[in-house]
This record gives sequence, structure tokens and C-alpha cells, in this order.
Amino acid sequence: MTHTPPPNGAERIIREELEKTASLISGARRLMAEGRSVDLSALEDRVRTITDAMQNAPADVQTTYTDHLSALLDILDALQGDLESQHKALEEGLKTIKTREAHGAYNPKDKT
Repeated sequence: MTHTPPPNGAERIIREELEKTASLISGARRLMAEGRSVDLSALEDRVRTITDAMQNAPADVQTTYTDHLSALLDILDALQGDLESQHKALEEGLKTIKTREAHGAYNPKDKT
């Protein structure tokens, strides 16, 4: 039986923060898909914590988490795409409202 030593401090932080960050992003994407608003303010702090821990980790730990960081970047890119789509939909909705208001102001239905 092989015994895996417990992770050092930096490795534990990296692993925990990667899991928390992925969960935060997944939850945000789910809420956005439901048309709900999300607060992403904690995301920046989580990414900063991961970055700091990676910079302070030994080289072998950094290497271990390279693929995980790549996967995190992929889901961050997906979140960015979701945010851009939501922003575009909101812009189009506002344009539609403004157009209706303009038509209502200049083309009243009841002319008495």
C-alpha cells in the first residue's frame, strides 16, 4: 500500500481554492442560464489566492497543477462568453424598449 503524504500548505491552498473557484463559476453560470443576476466579486480574490499560492509553491507543486490551471482558464473563458451573451441580450432588450417608447411617443394609437 502506498502512502500519499499530506499536501504542503501551498498545495492545499491551491487545491482548495481551485475547487472553490470552479464551484463559484459553475454556480454563476447556472444562475445566469436561469436569467438571474450573479455577484462575481469573490472571484477576483479566489484567483488572486491561487496565483499567490502558485508563485510560493515549490516547482513540483506548480507542475502538478498546470493542467488544473488550464482547465480553470477554460471555464473562465466560458463564463466570459456567458457574460458577453447576457450583456448583448440586455442591450438588445433596451434597444427594443427604446424603439417602442419612441414609436409610442410619435405615433400615438388614440388620435382624438
